[in-house]
Amino acid sequence: MEGLEVGAEGAPYGEGESNPDERPGDWTVKKVVFIKFLMVMLVVGVASWGVETNMTYTYAASVPAKNVQTQEENEDGERLEAGKGVDTELDTIEVMQKIQPGQPLPSMILKDLDGKSYNMGVKRDKALVISFWASWCDPCRLEAPVLNELYSKYKHDVDVYGINVTRYDRLEDVQKFSRSLKLQFPVLLDEQGALFERFGGAAFPTHVMVDRHGQVREIIIGMLSEGDLERKIEFLQKKTVPLRSE
Repeated sequence: MEGLEVGAEGAPYGEGESNPDERPGDWTVKKVVFIKFLMVMLVVGVASWGVETNMTYTYAASVPAKNVQTQEENEDGERLEAGKGVDTELDTIEVMQKIQPGQPLPSMILKDLDGKSYNMGVKRDKALVISFWASWCDPCRLEAPVLNELYSKYKHDVDVYGINVTRYDRLEDVQKFSRSLKLQFPVLLDEQGALFERFGGAAFPTHVMVDRHGQVREIIIGMLSEGDLERKIEFLQKKTVPLRSE
């Protein structure tokens, strides 16, 4: 009830009565301090909400939701279990420096579905398009035939590697995916997700454009249209000067 306080012995001070231990003006000071406290908390709350909102919209604007799929969005519980049991092995991966455009591909050996080894950091004579994918990723399934077609068209000048992040998948599903879409380009297995993590490991598909000098030109999260993919491949095909010399 407004205007009431309780004294030391529990008896209320009614209207017109004052607390003998309280100096005049103390209650006014308390109210002012309390109001200022509420104002500060309101400002801090609004500022925090604004930061979170801006971050969300920045991501949504740069990566359309329909063009990407994260492991958390995969509704198949069995596939989600595929990532368990390797956390200890990934401890060292998580502290590795992320690869940025302008840096070379790391020297990392991955095997394809037939057991053939590919060294990512080997000296190249052709540009390279890397597509990180998973068999349960719907945008990946839509984009794979486009990559197939462009690989057939540009394979003399540009390589395409479809890298399955097997940590979040099952090998039998990867094999079915490759067979059903009749993929012509090499399908490699990033079994522990080590290379994927070096490029951010955010969502599928993730594309990495690499020039013929082995330097990363661009990292793209999300499905690309056929026109965008072809333009980027043509750009890689023409690019002959290393980034450090530009």
